[in-house]
Amino acid sequence: MNIRNSLILIVSAIFVLSMINGSLSLDPNCAGAPDGQVYLFTSWDFKGERYVYNISQDNLSLSDGFRGNVQSFISGAHVCFVKWYPREQYQITAGESHRNYAALTNFGQRMDAIIPGNCSNIVCSPK
Repeated sequence: MNIRNSLILIVSAIFVLSMINGSLSLDPNCAGAPDGQVYLFTSWDFKGERYVYNISQDNLSLSDGFRGNVQSFISGAHVCFVKWYPREQYQITAGESHRNYAALTNFGQRMDAIIPGNCSNIVCSPK
């Protein structure tokens, strides 16, 4: 066995052992969303189109591609998921995520907007 093959074998073994121990992951979403951001996905398991919401955007009505179509999410902020009519809201905390949010509560299929902070901050719906 030559040196090149030996190095390839060693690097491969380290990679495999790292994956088995969980210190290395092929899932790019394992680290979560950065502070102040929420990732919304149109498919389960954090796949499909991704929208990055930043709390500096304040109250956000979801675009047509995401309104009623949030299948999974990763949150790096305290936000409120909202459906305006009839009013429904769910408090989401930083660090929370769901691989199949639409099936978990079915709310991902009704969601209209994101509001930063607590759900109690909502005064009225947009006209």
